[in-house]
Amino acid sequence: MNQSASGEETTKKFAIRRRDFSILVAQSELFNCEVLSQLLKEQGYNVVGRAVEMEDTLQQIRVKRPHCVILESEISGKRSFDIVEKMQQSNQQTKFILYTRSPDLQMVAKAMQIGFFGFLYATDGLDELYRCFQTVSDGGCYYSNGFMNLLKNMGMEVMSDTTRDELSRLTQRERQVLRLVANGHTASDIADQLNISYRTAVNHKAHIAKKLQLNSCRQLPKYSIAVKNYL
Repeated sequence: MNQSASGEETTKKFAIRRRDFSILVAQSELFNCEVLSQLLKEQGYNVVGRAVEMEDTLQQIRVKRPHCVILESEISGKRSFDIVEKMQQSNQQTKFILYTRSPDLQMVAKAMQIGFFGFLYATDGLDELYRCFQTVSDGGCYYSNGFMNLLKNMGMEVMSDTTRDELSRLTQRERQVLRLVANGHTASDIADQLNISYRTAVNHKAHIAKKLQLNSCRQLPKYSIAVKNYL
């Protein structure tokens, strides 16, 4: 099968399971929220709710337990990150996609460190959003072209397409482990911090090295430090 046919098959499979991928749309303006919700429904996505305030967003996440939330940073300013942190503390499995219209460097830096799975900028089209959903539903992390250009314009070092592809293969837990490795933690430290067994921590490191196509776990520290800003 050629690459084009393979890509079409992947897109078709994702289209079939869109209805099983529940989404909560959290935007700061009611009109934009309703328009985006309707567009997603027309594409076959299972939109389970919409919200324009932070407390309503939190309540709907707890009740409806969506697979994904597309969260506009402007919904409550920097306090929107509280939603992500609260859900992580409660072991909520919902994944978050950050959408921003008026970013600042500090906000972007924090967003990239607290567990978002997708990053979108206002200049992105719907195709970017759909690709983001597909990547996130497969357990990867997605950085849109608009968001990458934003980082470049802010003077931040922008990851290569190769690194972008590599990191998209990692799950949230694997990204946590790689972040801890970048901070100099051993497998024992990682086990203690994540409340997992030593063997599980070792296995995570082995799986990460395999996904990144590294020769061994010994290469993880060097790699993790190089990509630390994107974890």
